[in-house]
Amino acid sequence: MASRFQHAMILHIILFLQIVHLIKGQLRIIPSYEPVLGVVGKEVVLPCQLEAKAISEGVLVQWTLIGNSLNTEVTTYDGKNAQNPVKENKAYLGRTNFFQSEINKGNLSLQLKNVVVSDKGKYICSVSLENWYDEVVVDLDVAAQGNESAVHLDGYVDQGIGLTCKSHGWFPQPEVIWLDSKGQIRKEKVVTQNLQTSSGLFDVVSSMTLEPGSDMEVSCRIVNDVLNTACESRILVLDVFFPSTSPWMTAFLVITFCTMAVIAAIGYKLKINCTRRQKEETTDELKKGKYFLSSINRCDHREQI
Repeated sequence: MASRFQHAMILHIILFLQIVHLIKGQLRIIPSYEPVLGVVGKEVVLPCQLEAKAISEGVLVQWTLIGNSLNTEVTTYDGKNAQNPVKENKAYLGRTNFFQSEINKGNLSLQLKNVVVSDKGKYICSVSLENWYDEVVVDLDVAAQGNESAVHLDGYVDQGIGLTCKSHGWFPQPEVIWLDSKGQIRKEKVVTQNLQTSSGLFDVVSSMTLEPGSDMEVSCRIVNDVLNTACESRILVLDVFFPSTSPWMTAFLVITFCTMAVIAAIGYKLKINCTRRQKEETTDELKKGKYFLSSINRCDHREQI
């Protein structure tokens, strides 16, 4: 009798071990080898797929952002809580979503909405089911396409003309390239600044000086290597704008000087006439009110004593 009982226990243990082995063999998270690219302002899906046809409804899924010193729990799905299975971190409120209709098929991926620069990083998808546990790391990269670039004429710099190219809203820091009419990189000295805003995006300001006799067609190209995209603006500067080559520049300066001299002379004449008139009016008023003024002065003098 005892041997039968022992034999039955052994069979149950073997069966249990086979079931556990079967679960472990069937359940496995498909690893994510390539980084996921998210575009600022849009949505992105962080993949976490179980290699199984069907799983229990009691699965527990946690998405965590790995930080330098502190990990942040982004969101959690608890299949045992039928009424309210999803719990979001306040910092991600309204920005995360599980594909709940596909969870029983092993799709535990996370949809992250309205991507921001601070979302960049490594995420852990950890899955618990009965006596089974596994996790996978998903690397999220973030990029942003800035607005259209624009080239402006800043004014004269010695005998040349200053040009500035501006664009806003890039991530990561873009590359700025100045080109000539043949698409070749220009040889002029270029000064470029990437100013990072509070949102983490970069505003680009790049300047150069176009000298007389240079290729007058200028292009400013801003490149985002992560997105493999670029914005380009082009401008054509005529020789007539250069102070050393402009035939009307001297005449313009002479006319301007003469006009300012005439305006100054008229203003000086009007000021003299106005001053003379005021003096005459003041003299007449003093003569008329001489006795009255002397009386007032005397009264003031008494009060002071």
